[in-house]
Amino acid sequence: MVNIGVIGCGRVANLHLGAYRHIPEANVVAVSDIDLEKAKLFAQNYDISKVYNNYLDILEMKDLDFVTICTPTSTHAKIATEAARFGHNILLEKPMARTTVDCDKILQEVAKNRVKLCVCHNQIFIPQVTLAKSIVESEEFDLASFRVSIKEAATLIGAPSWTITPEEGGILWESGCHAAYLQLHFLKDAAEVFATGSKIKHPVYDHFAALVHTPNHALGIIEVSWLATDPEVLFEYMSSDGKRMQIVNYNYFSRIPEKLPKSILKGFYFDLKTIIRKWKTTAMDNLRKGKLMRYLPHYILVGKYIESLRDDIDPPVKPEDGRKAIKLLESIESSLEKQSC
Repeated sequence: MVNIGVIGCGRVANLHLGAYRHIPEANVVAVSDIDLEKAKLFAQNYDISKVYNNYLDILEMKDLDFVTICTPTSTHAKIATEAARFGHNILLEKPMARTTVDCDKILQEVAKNRVKLCVCHNQIFIPQVTLAKSIVESEEFDLASFRVSIKEAATLIGAPSWTITPEEGGILWESGCHAAYLQLHFLKDAAEVFATGSKIKHPVYDHFAALVHTPNHALGIIEVSWLATDPEVLFEYMSSDGKRMQIVNYNYFSRIPEKLPKSILKGFYFDLKTIIRKWKTTAMDNLRKGKLMRYLPHYILVGKYIESLRDDIDPPVKPEDGRKAIKLLESIESSLEKQSC
């Protein structure tokens, strides 16, 4: 069994428990939250025996294989560094931290205490994204630009009120984080960033766009808005010879639907028909066999992290990659502030 302690019992913690319940060896033995009543209700819902209102009580446990940190972003550095000092492996919710300085503190303690930390950048494991990655890395698709457009509203997605504050980074760190690590997943690096945005309904930027130039001249485009009443998520890839791929509204993979979607690739358009036909056949075959969980990105990430602990290999998302995403967010934030001056 893999014994797990969960720190923070809010909305995202339910996503983690949803994955753990479908992994036979995963055993959540304790939870904590500063709101003890919330922690008790959470533990009751998932049949967990040990409940605390101080995360140090979890860190003092000796029989844990790793701890899951699901607390506000501004607390990540403090809790993660302390968890590393206690010798615990860590599954850390995205974004890794509020600043690269905080990321460096985490990296230092992780290296010093020889623990494995994985950042929960789960969207790179969305099946359509995995397929797009394999195509982009092939000789058939020379990536010229990658656009991520996220249009939603904080109230509609159930974002906690604490996310809409300067201390926590607002939309940039909450939703923009997904766009940032996806950009780096495909573009590898950022040489120059330009961003512009507005503060319309919130004390933080709730609508912004950014251009990311890379050393190999590929272009990254990020559009994020919390003003939309009709949510939409779009990933668009363009090759140097005009081929185009689009992933639209992948969110039905975020939970197990009551009925299977008519097509596992709903909202996925591109020109390479032979590849898509082969992948679709395999995917639908597995769905008919009741293996939908293997297509849920968080389940995939957690499973790979547990494998990395068992096999003593790198975690699926290394902390260095988490830091790169924060560095890109800081560059976007800096450009936004310059434009508002």
